[in-house]
Amino acid sequence: MTDENNKQHRINFALVNIKTEKMDIHPDAFNDGQPVTVQAGVNFGVDKQKRLVKTLFNHNFVHREENSEDQNEAQPFIELIVSCIFVLDPESWKILENEEEQVFVLPKGLASHFAIMTAGTARGILHNETEHTDYNKFIIPANNVGDIIPDNVQIPLSQPPIV
Repeated sequence: MTDENNKQHRINFALVNIKTEKMDIHPDAFNDGQPVTVQAGVNFGVDKQKRLVKTLFNHNFVHREENSEDQNEAQPFIELIVSCIFVLDPESWKILENEEEQVFVLPKGLASHFAIMTAGTARGILHNETEHTDYNKFIIPANNVGDIIPDNVQIPLSQPPIV
């Protein structure tokens, strides 16, 4: 990042919390013979007072319905939501906060990095939770999660602080 004096400033952060927000397996929705598809997403939140950025990664395994185009109706047989919380140093926060517009701007590259770290964490949690079960064969693909973030992420500072 570049500040108003045209000096380079590295955005400094630390991972301070990992949480499994949801980990549910639905055996009734599982059919070993059906094709499987995934539903994945990422979301962000902030806590201005504590200078925290929360990255929320959700990943569902669902059976692909052969004659259905609406995968949102499919019941997932594995639901996983994982969050990672990062704290920024005061100078880094100041660079990314736009007080005038009441928005926190997370650059695409940094948002992608946080998303990739959180997806990798979710991959490990999924393995740990399904080890020694039939569900352990389902692995979160090592795709570049950052590709789903098209641009800088603007987070309104008016939203309630993350929990």
